[in-house]
Amino acid sequence: DVELRKGAPDEHFLRGQRRRTRPARKLGRGGARRVALLLGIASLVGAFVWAAAAMSRAPELSVHRIRVDGNERLSDGEILELLELTSRSNILTLDLEDVRQKLLRSAWVREVAIERVLPATLTLAIEERRPVAIAVLDALYLLSADGTILDELSPDYEIESLLLAQGIAEDDGISLERAVLAGRIAEALGEVPRLAGAVSEIDVASGPESIALRLREPPVTVLASEQDLVDRLTETFPLLNGLTVKFPALEIVDLRFRDRAYLKLAEPEDIGGASF
Repeated sequence: DVELRKGAPDEHFLRGQRRRTRPARKLGRGGARRVALLLGIASLVGAFVWAAAAMSRAPELSVHRIRVDGNERLSDGEILELLELTSRSNILTLDLEDVRQKLLRSAWVREVAIERVLPATLTLAIEERRPVAIAVLDALYLLSADGTILDELSPDYEIESLLLAQGIAEDDGISLERAVLAGRIAEALGEVPRLAGAVSEIDVASGPESIALRLREPPVTVLASEQDLVDRLTETFPLLNGLTVKFPALEIVDLRFRDRAYLKLAEPEDIGGASF
C-alpha cells in the first residue's frame, strides 16, 4: 500500500507563485494640475453647449424683422413666401446659404446678399434680372439678358422698349443656347442709344452667324453676324432711309459679309439686286 501524505508545500514553488503588490502612486502636482485643467475645460464646454441650446430657443432671437432692398418686380409678400421662415426661425442658427438658394428659385432674382443684424433682423440686398426682350414661345414671355425666361407677359407691362425674340423655340421645347443668344443681342442693341428702340424683332433660329433683325423705321430686315452686328448696324443705319428712297422695294440688307452690304429687293425678277 502507498500512503499519501499531505506535507508542507515546497517553499520554492510558493515563492514562484506569489504576486507582489505595489503601493498606489500618488498624483504629483503636475498631474493634479492637468486633471483640474481637463475638468475646467469640460465644464466650459458643457456651459457653452447649454448656453447655445438656450439661446437657440430664446424668443428674443427669433427673426422678427426682414429688410429688403433692390426688389422692384418681386413684392415683399412674394419674398416672404420664398423664404419659408417660421416663428421658430432663430437668427443665430439660420442657414444663410439655404435662405439664399430659396430666393434664387425665383427667375427674377439674379443674386442676393444676406446679413444678420442682431438681435432679430435679417437684411436682403436683391439684384433682380431685367427683361430685354419678349420671347415668342407658346405665349409671350419676358426674356432677360442671360437668356432666363422671367415670366409670362402681362397686359400691364410696358413693352415699348422691348423687341420680339423669335427662333428660340424648338420642337421639344426651348433652346437654351438660342435664348442666351437672343438675350445677349437684345442687351447689346439696348446699350447703343442710336439703336435702342430701332429694332422691333430679332430671329436667332439660324444661330449667331446669321441673325435677322426687323427694323421699325424703315421697315426692312437686316442680316448680320453677332461678331460685328452692332458696329455694322451702327454704320449702316443712317444710310437706310436714303436706300429705301432709291430702292422702294428694298426688303433685306445683308451685312454678313465683311466690308460689303448686299440688298435684296421685294421683286428681284423685275428690279434685280444691288450691292455697295
